[in-house]
Order: sequence, then structure tokens, then C-alpha cells
Amino acid sequence: MKKIGKKFDIVLLLVFPLIAAGLSLAFKLNFFVSTLLFYGLPAGYLTLRNKHAFGRTLIFTIPASLVAGLVFDYIAHFNGAWFVPTIFPWRVLGVVPIEDFVWGFLYVYSILMFYEHFLDKGRHNLADKKMKYFIMILLLMVSLFLLAYFNQPKLLLNSYVYAKYGIVLSLIPVILFLACFPKFIAKYAKIVLYFSIVSFLNELTALKLGHWVFPGRDFVGWVELFGQRFPFEE
Repeated sequence: MKKIGKKFDIVLLLVFPLIAAGLSLAFKLNFFVSTLLFYGLPAGYLTLRNKHAFGRTLIFTIPASLVAGLVFDYIAHFNGAWFVPTIFPWRVLGVVPIEDFVWGFLYVYSILMFYEHFLDKGRHNLADKKMKYFIMILLLMVSLFLLAYFNQPKLLLNSYVYAKYGIVLSLIPVILFLACFPKFIAKYAKIVLYFSIVSFLNELTALKLGHWVFPGRDFVGWVELFGQRFPFEE
């Protein structure tokens, strides 16, 4: 695997989402299997190419995806921002499908592995000291969520929840990070470019096959492409 060049890696990673979309549409695959193709293929390949990064990437990915799946996905489903059918007989807290956790894990993991393989040139300790602050933030988020869930579930109801949470949890942190560390802008742009392609193909495929729908009304606007309609926030 070491003799394989980065140019070949890029070509292969661009082919993977085409394969995923083609197989998903041809065989009408469910969300779970389609997710394994869209994000499991690049995640698995990049892991083989970067076995040394597996441990530290996993340490970050597991808590991040679990908290996002539990907190953000629950609130989104609870407010009707989106709804995901499931092949499993039960949902976490009666709302969040198992598929969302699988999607979240593979999405985060593949992004981190992409960064490790193409953009990261430094050395890291398996358990970085800064990791404790990250874990503290996640624990705080889960604690506040569970406090509201068990005592005041009405607090989880909100209008335009997708736009608000997207700005607070995604847009603002990214802007602040890049403002403090502008040297990462070029690297960030490369990550966004690739995963925008993958996510776009995944979005159109999922909507076509009914992997998720957007039943809510509180959206900034709607986008229509190739016969599919989805919220602007998406």
C-alpha cells in the first residue's frame, strides 16, 4: 500500500461515491447499506493507507458522533426538521434511528482520515492534552440535553431548529477556528471540496430512495435540483 501514490488515491476516492450512488440506485439499497458504500468505502481505504492514525482518529470520532447523533439528531427529529425511516425494530430514546449513528460515525471518521492522509504532516500523541477539553464540552452538551429531556422536554422544541443549530454548532465554530488559525484555510477548502461532492451525490441518492425526508415547515428556503427538493440548510 505504501507504493500507491496520492494521485491514485484521489482518483479512487472520486470513483467511490460514483460506485455508491450507482449501486444504491440500481439495487434500491436501504439507508444503512448505502451509507456503508458512500462513507464506509473511503473510510476503509484511508484506514488501510493510514493504519498509524486509526487509534487517535477513533478516539475523537466515537464521542463526537455519539453526542451529535444523540443530541442534534434527537432535537431535529423532535422538531420535524427531518425524519429517517429505519430497518431496525427500535430507535434510541424512541426517536433517533441507528442508521443516523452509523452515518455520523463514518462521516466524521472519513473526514478525519482524509485530513490525516492528505493534509496532516505533524506528529501527535494518541491522547492529546486538549482532548480533555473536547470531552468536557461533549459531556456538558449531553448533560444539558438529558436534563431537558427528563424534566422539561418543551425546551427542546424550537422553530427553525436546523438553521439555528447549524449556525451555532457548525458555522460559528468553523469561522472562529479559521480566524484564529488562518493557515488551515487552504486545508479546510480541500476537505470541503471533496466531501461536498460526496455529500451532494449522497443527498440526491438518499432523497430519490426515501432514505430521509424533511416534513417540517421551518426552513430558510428550498432548493430543487435534478427533480429532488430539500431545505436550503441541508
